[in-house]
Amino acid sequence: MKPLRIPTGIDSLDPILHGGLPSGSLILLLGEIGAGDFEFVLTSSARLLKMLPKNQDNLVAIPKKVCYISFIRSKEDVLREVAYSFPDYFNILQNGGSMDRFEFKDFSDSYFASSFIPVTWRSSSKIELSFESLQWNEEQKNLIETLIEYLDKNANGSLVIIDSLTALTQYCLERMDWNDLILFLRGLQKVSKMWDGLVYVILSEGIFDKSKQEEISECMDGVMVFEWENLGPSQRRRVMYLKKFRGVMPGLDSDNIVNFETDISSQRGFEVSNIKRVRGK
Repeated sequence: MKPLRIPTGIDSLDPILHGGLPSGSLILLLGEIGAGDFEFVLTSSARLLKMLPKNQDNLVAIPKKVCYISFIRSKEDVLREVAYSFPDYFNILQNGGSMDRFEFKDFSDSYFASSFIPVTWRSSSKIELSFESLQWNEEQKNLIETLIEYLDKNANGSLVIIDSLTALTQYCLERMDWNDLILFLRGLQKVSKMWDGLVYVILSEGIFDKSKQEEISECMDGVMVFEWENLGPSQRRRVMYLKKFRGVMPGLDSDNIVNFETDISSQRGFEVSNIKRVRGK
């Protein structure tokens, strides 16, 4: 019996992955600034929203919806960037694709609630300010608890994007020990198997020291790395590679694949432009 796979929606990548990524996976997208991790999730989201959520050949499943979770950005902010960068995807994300399957959860009010940031800066709400509006609601009192509650209600069979693990980690480290954060991530990795969808978490390269970054990676089923490759004094290109991935790495190793050269265009979004294999293979 072959396990179910969920497509990334990226036509130049899914055939190499034999249809997609194993369902129930918690996947770290570890990226250098501008190297393509954000563009990857936007492209994947828009492409999957154009597909109907049904099984194909009982081996490949389309997520029933896409849940985009942000801690520091509003939906309007993200969609504005999509409109500038990928205009063809803007209407898809704005309207939710087929069957209205795109859900954006903005936790920024909760994230900034206990900080010195003024409410007029942090709130995406259009409600007029009052004494009552300045008081914390239950969601703002404990971001982690409300995040868990949201995931339990919405993650089953869905593509979940957590943007970003960098911001969430910084928030957590002001309120808990590092070991408690790792315990939370291990719990997320375990429960993702029950949800049987895909969970992408975005982490910026170089924010935390190497040992902490490796400890976070150890909690994941897969780690996809997005980085810049220097070609000379004035040239560089984007590359992506799988640092680890349970159920995927053996296939890539047998095909002698080292990494993927990637391109980002306003028409197609994120694409694999070339596959780098072991020399001579």
